[in-house]
Amino acid sequence: MSSSAILSLGLLFAQGAAPAIARDRLPPELATLTDDEVARIARMSPMPALAPDPTNRIADNADAAELGHRLFFDTRLSPKGVSCATCHDPAKHFTDGKPLAQGVGTARRNAPTIVDAARRRWNGWDGKFDSIWSQALSPLENPAEMGGSRVQLHAVVRGDPALRDLYERVFGAMPEAASDAVTANLLKALGAYQRKLLSQPAPIDRFVAALKDQSGSEGAASLDALPPDARRGLATFVSRGGCYQCHRGPSFTDEEFHALGLAGQNGKVPDDPARLAAVDFVQVNPFNAAGAFSDAPDSPRAAMVRGLRRSGELFGQFRTPALRGVALTAPYMHDGRFATLADVVRFYDTLQGASPVGHHGESVLAPLGLGEAGRSDLVAFLRALTPDRPPTASDPAGVWWRAPEVAGSDGQSAPSGR
Repeated sequence: MSSSAILSLGLLFAQGAAPAIARDRLPPELATLTDDEVARIARMSPMPALAPDPTNRIADNADAAELGHRLFFDTRLSPKGVSCATCHDPAKHFTDGKPLAQGVGTARRNAPTIVDAARRRWNGWDGKFDSIWSQALSPLENPAEMGGSRVQLHAVVRGDPALRDLYERVFGAMPEAASDAVTANLLKALGAYQRKLLSQPAPIDRFVAALKDQSGSEGAASLDALPPDARRGLATFVSRGGCYQCHRGPSFTDEEFHALGLAGQNGKVPDDPARLAAVDFVQVNPFNAAGAFSDAPDSPRAAMVRGLRRSGELFGQFRTPALRGVALTAPYMHDGRFATLADVVRFYDTLQGASPVGHHGESVLAPLGLGEAGRSDLVAFLRALTPDRPPTASDPAGVWWRAPEVAGSDGQSAPSGR
């Protein structure tokens, strides 16, 4: 695709609501869909602009993002040389490609991608964090992940002239002693960096744009962006497959929590409390949106935290993951139990291995009976959610998708902390 076409698609991708889809634009694979099902396709693209985060006043500050970028790749934050990028590797769409995250030790859960994490209502598999910045402390201090501490974080920044300079440009003079206030500032810098990690346009965006285009001049948009098998998979996704019930909108998530009945470590019933324990944690977390270190303790996000209620129904519920770039983030589920997209689709198609547990107490999940061909089509559609290409050095966003270049002791440029 030409650079001008990519630019046109990027502009389209960043815009808000777009026209509905006329039925005469539908290819044969979608022709039998109902109007409601076609409307579900229309809502898949474009992606909206990233919403502001009032709880983090420096969320879009350039110096804060640069500080967060350097901290993200800095192995000095861990006594064992582990950085955030160890488990969130740009080359793996900011995952580590392993069933369970591997840092100092083996974590309890799979390392989810942090691409588009700034768009999420809750972060973490169990939604234990109400913002991207409040999440950053947990892996730093977890003995199985980075095994560091906020004291070490403070010492690294204060002892590095470049990092300290960035800190003081944003927050003013850095105190000599570590404190929760300084920790919150550094977490917010990490949050500012992660707000730069956003999905790039994908074939689904070109396809939906072409469906909505009534001019007959498709430009960067094209109905050929999805081959026939992916179109058939899309039809299944918005109709008989029921995938849209949890995976909807441009991010392909309802931002909610569900219990799939996946067997736990005992091989029988679910044994991870998940959302149930997360509700307890987020409400007492001093770095939550309603806390003393939030820049908007009376915001809607803070009210959302205060409004959480504990319920036994939450046991075993995990957040619905977004699906953009999903083909790049294997293995799948909170414990990485499924090695491929084909394995995931086979599970939903057959429910083989699921325990007899309700889905929010509702009878939503049922075997689909798609068969091998139907499953293959659905996988083809999921692959069409893969970005056309990762940002490159020539893209404004490209700098954030690789380790920052900093001057070494010899004066030569070298990746930070790597």
